[in-house]
Amino acid sequence: MAQEFVDGLFVNRKENAPEFVKASLSFKLEKFIPYLHSKANAAGFVNVDVLESHEGKLYAKLNDWKPKQEEVVEEEVEEEAEEEFDTNQIPF
Repeated sequence: MAQEFVDGLFVNRKENAPEFVKASLSFKLEKFIPYLHSKANAAGFVNVDVLESHEGKLYAKLNDWKPKQEEVVEEEVEEEAEEEFDTNQIPF
């Protein structure tokens, strides 16, 4: 899957920022808002990963991962099994 950079989103790390500040995000609204509308999933979310290049520069990449249908079904079965478990049946 090819990397798709998020249009209108810029990620920076300021050298003099305190350790707890991991990144600063800047949004170019005229590019970013249309990009969000075009990439929203069925639930209305756009997932973005902030990554670090080999050179140490931060950047934002679209996360378009979708579970396979069989993975979703398997998770639902596991959740149902957890709900049916009765702790009173444990012999100790």
